Amino acid sequence: MNFSLRQLQAFIAVARHASFTKAAEQFHITQAGLSAMVRDLETQLNCQLFERTTRVVRLTPAGAQLLPVVMRTVGELGVAVADAASLERPRRNRARIGVTPLIACSVIPEVLRRFGQIAPQADIEVADLDRRLIQQQVERGELDAGFGAFFHRVSGMRRRALFQWHLVLAMAPGARRAPQAVGWRDIATDGLISLPRDNPIQQLVDRRLRIAPGDGLASSGRTVTHLETALALVEAGLGQAVVPSFAAIARSRWRVRFARVEPMTALDYYCITRAGSAASPLVDQFAATFAAVAARHMSA
Repeated sequence: MNFSLRQLQAFIAVARHASFTKAAEQFHITQAGLSAMVRDLETQLNCQLFERTTRVVRLTPAGAQLLPVVMRTVGELGVAVADAASLERPRRNRARIGVTPLIACSVIPEVLRRFGQIAPQADIEVADLDRRLIQQQVERGELDAGFGAFFHRVSGMRRRALFQWHLVLAMAPGARRAPQAVGWRDIATDGLISLPRDNPIQQLVDRRLRIAPGDGLASSGRTVTHLETALALVEAGLGQAVVPSFAAIARSRWRVRFARVEPMTALDYYCITRAGSAASPLVDQFAATFAAVAARHMSA
């Protein structure tokens, strides 16, 4: 049997009105169309549900036996659908997103404030995590979205570029006027503060430093896990660091100067979501707000 919910509802309507004409008006279809639906249902059930005469339509014994079962089934299905929708509504207004600690402490407060004005009913939970954990938790469905400089396309993940960034040299504040740009050959690798060697950003820095004429392998200086630590050490005068330009977002927290490193390579900052998951208008709206706030901070 392959009857539809609409056919069952038509059966109930005809029984309630004792009229195909009135039931058809309720369904906003022709009487012939409604009659065809009921006849098809009768064919599938292999029984006649109504006695049809020119004066009256009434249930057959089989129809009378079936009607309460169908009414109960359709009613329970309607309640279940309503309950499911009520569970889905809060989920659509809730999202858990992952960002690195630098972004969490510098950009996210303003993003949350602005987004609260745009979508006051939304509940956004922020997890400040290492970039690797962000990707892992998005893959497992523990995060609805992650934000970061994810270099490589990964199977099972969707990437959406939010804005572009490049590499800059972070220097301690000083009396000497900071240059607007420096070349790779101008960067002293001795004592250069770096991120761990497995960090894709540091791998990019190392490749650039190796190919710069006259330079050897990068950095015999301190290695730190987080960009915030690198910026704090730079501010303290303990060295310089080549960092992504979006680190300038945190310039209000650390007194650090930045110079563009040339030749410049433009790279993308992404919002990642799990492939195959339903599109989330809430995440899309949050990502747009995030991109707007980040762009303003980077251009300040």
